[in-house]
Amino acid sequence: MNMSLSTHDSSDGQTDLDIVKIAKAIGDHLRATVLKVLANDSFGVLELGKIFEVAQPALSHHLRILADAGLVSRRKEGTHIFYQRAPVCEGSALHAIFRQIDALPEDASLNQRIEAVHQLRQEKTRVFFRSHAAALTQQREQICDVSVYRDAVCAFIQALAPAQRRKVLEVGPGNGDFLFELSRLFTHVIAVDQSAEILDAIRIKTTELDNVELRHQEYLSLSDRHRFDCLVAAMVVHHMPSPGRFFQHAAKLLRKSARLIIVELTAHDQEWVREHCGDVWLGFEENQIRRWADKAGFHVSQRQYLAQRNGFNVQVICADKFS
Repeated sequence: MNMSLSTHDSSDGQTDLDIVKIAKAIGDHLRATVLKVLANDSFGVLELGKIFEVAQPALSHHLRILADAGLVSRRKEGTHIFYQRAPVCEGSALHAIFRQIDALPEDASLNQRIEAVHQLRQEKTRVFFRSHAAALTQQREQICDVSVYRDAVCAFIQALAPAQRRKVLEVGPGNGDFLFELSRLFTHVIAVDQSAEILDAIRIKTTELDNVELRHQEYLSLSDRHRFDCLVAAMVVHHMPSPGRFFQHAAKLLRKSARLIIVELTAHDQEWVREHCGDVWLGFEENQIRRWADKAGFHVSQRQYLAQRNGFNVQVICADKFS
């Protein structure tokens, strides 16, 4: 990389010794590619081994070098460890380095293996929802019922101008209760879910809502680009194989100045939800959501923390698309 680094870069706190470690870490093609892959996603060491077709001991060695240089961080979720690229300040030396790494040529076979890992995560979720659709309402009430976040989400929607309340997308409508609110607030409502069983149950209870359309479809396969004024996803992102891709696709589906409203759990350590609720992720820290939103072209304008239930905390995030 044709780039000089100041030895006193106060914006990201690097010292002379750090810069030497950074130079050595990114001087290896495999490690540079790992940093590119971790730009907007996080993976466990076994998943990274599949992606790079490298044995776990060798890959763990490379990850230690990157971590020692401050380029990746480890996130513990219950008994699982995930690696992600370290956050940096925009305009810092590391930010410039990461931009150069992100500009490295795409590798089609590598991207196929990344997609295979995502598909494996997604298939586990599909299997869970196919076999547990009837029990999901009870599980949802244990963790976060619609009544917990209804008023907060409606307030974020009602702050929109009438012209911004034409078409809304709800991803993962759950038991369909919130569709009644959306039907009242928007001209046209589309709800998408990957589970036909869940949609069948919703269809029975929402027959009188003539402005609501139910679609049996994967969220990432939606192609109504730049057509929605608002997107609502309540207790959905922690089921997504890649939260970063969720935000990126939301940006494609929403008009400029449209609103994204996310209801999610804050980070927790109750690993039983993986088996009993089909969760991929154990909630999210505020800075994680903000980084994904910023990178996708959203500005997080408001956030509320709501009632705690059975050891869980709920956050409602309102983000507006600025690009």
